[in-house]
Amino acid sequence: EKEGNKKLAMASTTKIMTCIIVLENSKGDEIVSVSSNAAKQPDVQLNANSGDQYYVKDLLYALMLESYNDVAVALAEHVGGSVEGFATLMNKKAQQLGCQQTNFVTPNGLDASKHYTTAEDLCKIAAYAIQNSSFLEITNTMNYSFNELTTNKTYQVSNKDRFLSIYQGAFGVKTGFTGNAGYCFVGAANREDTTLISAVLGSGWPPNKNYKWTDTTTLMDYGFEHFSKQEFFKNAPSLLNIEVINGCVSTLPLEYTNTSLEILA
Repeated sequence: EKEGNKKLAMASTTKIMTCIIVLENSKGDEIVSVSSNAAKQPDVQLNANSGDQYYVKDLLYALMLESYNDVAVALAEHVGGSVEGFATLMNKKAQQLGCQQTNFVTPNGLDASKHYTTAEDLCKIAAYAIQNSSFLEITNTMNYSFNELTTNKTYQVSNKDRFLSIYQGAFGVKTGFTGNAGYCFVGAANREDTTLISAVLGSGWPPNKNYKWTDTTTLMDYGFEHFSKQEFFKNAPSLLNIEVINGCVSTLPLEYTNTSLEILA
């Protein structure tokens, strides 16, 4: 890592947390009504109108594939009652994941003075998100179409994650850019039995749009080349019992659950 614990703006990589919060607190067939607040969000956007209605599932694809800011707010208001209420859910989850240097203000990642994270915390959030099968299905979809429910207007969205096509084993996760954050990307890749998560924040500013891909590739290559899995306790050792003082039982056995560990070779 380089400055892995430095608090920085994270642009639309914020939407990783937005997506997982929505997945855990709603159902895909729930109907979202777009508010005037959501409809007036700046580009990039779906250009939804106030009063438009969509299924949660469809908006999640629009959120993660095209990174629409109006969609993020519509989903946040649907799940959290308001942007502020949704930010509370985001920050609660961040604390549960051990992200001590993170604070969410917006669901879309637009620049805000108290909206920040670190590369390390962002990796923790992504590592949690990719354990959700619905999250993986969304972020690995290349193209998706859906309709607005009152007018039946059709929308087509396509995945902007170039890493999926340029790196062996890549399976995510999310791009981002604002003037304050610069180009950002959270990546995920799997080879054999090893999964790596990476995060780059402020990885160049216009016109250096491709720095995030080269930086991510460098990080991933380093991880796959230098980390290996070492096995311990191939045969279960005979472990001692621990004496319990003033307990319901006099002793408890020592136990272990993990027999392997990823180490830097």
